[in-house]
Amino acid sequence: MAGRKATTRGKGKSVASSSRSAVPEVYQQMLAEALPTQSDIPERPLKKRRTGRRSVPQFPEKPAGSTHQDDEDEEEEAEFEDVLVASDFETPVKAQQTALRGLDEESDESDREWEGVDFDTLPQDNEPSGDLELTLKPRTTPSRQKPTPKRRVLSKAEKVLRLETHKMHVLCLLAHLDRRNEWCNDEDVKKSLRPLLDKKMLTFLKPNENLPQFGRAESLKRGLSQVSFMWRTKFNVTARGIRRALWADDEKDIQNFHLPEDAESPMERSDFRAAAKALKGSRDLGAQLYCALLRSAGVETRLVCSLQPLSFTAGGPSMPRSLAPALKPISLENSGEGEPVNLQGAESPLGSANRASAPGLHLKPRRRLGHPNAAAYLMPEMPPPARVPPKPKRKVIQESSYPVFWVEVFNEAHQKWLPVDPLVTESIAKPEAFEPPSNDRGNSMSYVVAFEEEGCARDVTKRYTKAYNAKTRKNRVESTEGGEKWWRRTMRTYSRGWISDADQIEDTELAKAVASEPMPKNIADFKDHPTYALERHLRRNEVLVSLHGIGRVAAGRDPTSPGGKKMENVYRRRDVKIARSANAWYRLGRDIKAHEQPVKTVAPKARPGDEDVGDEEDDRAGTNLYTEEQTKLYVPPQIINGLVPKNDFGNLDIFVPSMVPQGGVHVPYDEASRAARILGIDYTPAVTGFEFRGRHGTAILKGIVVAAEYGEAVEAVVEGFRDERAQEEEDRRSFAALRMWKRFLISLRIKERVDGYEVEGEEPDFVPQDEDDSGMNSEEYIDDGGGGFLID
Repeated sequence: MAGRKATTRGKGKSVASSSRSAVPEVYQQMLAEALPTQSDIPERPLKKRRTGRRSVPQFPEKPAGSTHQDDEDEEEEAEFEDVLVASDFETPVKAQQTALRGLDEESDESDREWEGVDFDTLPQDNEPSGDLELTLKPRTTPSRQKPTPKRRVLSKAEKVLRLETHKMHVLCLLAHLDRRNEWCNDEDVKKSLRPLLDKKMLTFLKPNENLPQFGRAESLKRGLSQVSFMWRTKFNVTARGIRRALWADDEKDIQNFHLPEDAESPMERSDFRAAAKALKGSRDLGAQLYCALLRSAGVETRLVCSLQPLSFTAGGPSMPRSLAPALKPISLENSGEGEPVNLQGAESPLGSANRASAPGLHLKPRRRLGHPNAAAYLMPEMPPPARVPPKPKRKVIQESSYPVFWVEVFNEAHQKWLPVDPLVTESIAKPEAFEPPSNDRGNSMSYVVAFEEEGCARDVTKRYTKAYNAKTRKNRVESTEGGEKWWRRTMRTYSRGWISDADQIEDTELAKAVASEPMPKNIADFKDHPTYALERHLRRNEVLVSLHGIGRVAAGRDPTSPGGKKMENVYRRRDVKIARSANAWYRLGRDIKAHEQPVKTVAPKARPGDEDVGDEEDDRAGTNLYTEEQTKLYVPPQIINGLVPKNDFGNLDIFVPSMVPQGGVHVPYDEASRAARILGIDYTPAVTGFEFRGRHGTAILKGIVVAAEYGEAVEAVVEGFRDERAQEEEDRRSFAALRMWKRFLISLRIKERVDGYEVEGEEPDFVPQDEDDSGMNSEEYIDDGGGGFLID
């Protein structure tokens, strides 16, 4: 390729030189007089434009044999230079000469530098001929920044799967925490840790009750400080604890995932006892043993854990991609010897002489710069100097700066729980020091659960988070539909069964912490906030009933507003009401009041296949929405003389119990219509809802509506139908059992007949005796072969 470039460039110069020699002297003088009248073009793009006249460039003659060599030197000295078109001196002949860069075309940098250069710029026929200079200027592209990865959009099925996985992971982590809390009560563990506490520590941890309230609280804190300092000096962190669970973008990342070498291995109770004697392990294990140490001294202590479940949202970091497996050594055959060359640092079988004469190796272009045969030249291998190997350095365990496990000690004087972390934050009674930032990949605080010595647990997340409603609640299951009920049912498993005075005080403290949470300062934190709301975050069926804002928040820049910031009103969440259409309120058993104006009009959602509507939302008919205050209870028509009213479809809508007509009763059984026909009374099928499949809804019929005086009779007939069905099921089972018994008896008869056949050379299995075990005489006892059954 380089040879082709050199040939092209040399050919261009030869054409220019031949053109100059072919032009007569007269025409050259005429051109010299006409050239100064042309507009001047700057020679180089980086120099200042010259406004004066320029003389005709002189072309010194060169030896014929040095033309090609000089061209190659010019290519090595400059990346590109100004080009003179040969057509400036010879009008009939139009030729183009291109300056080529003197580097290999395989280089990626050269491709990027010449990107955007127009090589097709040629003088047109209608342009006046003159001294024109074609300047090739590479486009200066700014340095490309690393693109920010876009958040992945989850489908509905993936959201459901992630939510179910999140719930299952939370249950597993709670079971794990319950097991570790039980191990902290192990008597062997307490017996191993109790000698670490001296008499002075025990005196501070169990203060005298005669001391005042402040004195007992300070004594407990001083004892905890001494025990924490002792524990930091005794316990050695040698493994990595629990980290935040992350989702993988690719299934291959999970298949190639391996735990780090310094990760803590799964433990049994015996391993936990051994760690209590060795005093080493992960910092999570250190917090658990610290809990057992305080419980051995009779201090009421909780084991607290910040659960690290898989998130059910699309935000947050993802699992790092697994490294590709190591490539196998690539062998390239030498053109001369035909022996493989190892490119991964292994010793090649070729000798040093053969290595030096291997010009065919395909290496990177950067390794060939500076010398024409740089790819073939290899440095001789020198044996490394003998030196003493350095001592192996201790590996530093990279973990989050915030703990996952810690303890809470009950301050009996103030009836409060004091958080204590002896290993990570080294803090006492500082709950604000435990919440990690949102960009921490190894720790995320969403559920903080504390287990007491009796095995009961409490959710204490509100004590440690600074913005529970604005940030933390979005990562919990309570933010989903039915999540609060699921979490209450889950924690009821670990409840005490009754509420103590300390629990009531703690509930008041946690509720006060949430109530004192300030208004968010970020627009994103207002979305789904239980206390505040912004108009931009309202859903299609939500409307503000009060436009009185309680504050303002910055929502971008606005040069026209004072201060240069655009402010947006903040409203109370209780002022946001749900608005529904008239049909939706009807399905809830309510009807729109007369002369009510809709509070909101929205365009219906576009569905695929709608061809009769316009392309824009404004072209489609809107749907009027009303609030609950604009509705009243739906009053169905009454039943007169046992006749049940019907709609145009021959049935009656019973979406809620209040829609049952006065004087009627709803019998929700499938056999009710058959019973009413047998009794000969009037009835109407009841529509209790709709099942939507695609774009069409199918009515769900469940039971009938009859007059109230016929309700008991219909239910009695339905009960008779169920008894008959149960009797038929019992008869069917009896018939199946008798059929199996018949088959069993026939099999016994066949076996008896086969066993009765006498074979020559074999003695019969049955040998008559004078008297059997029951005292029956052989003459009186006759075996009829019935197996205990009477044979016809």
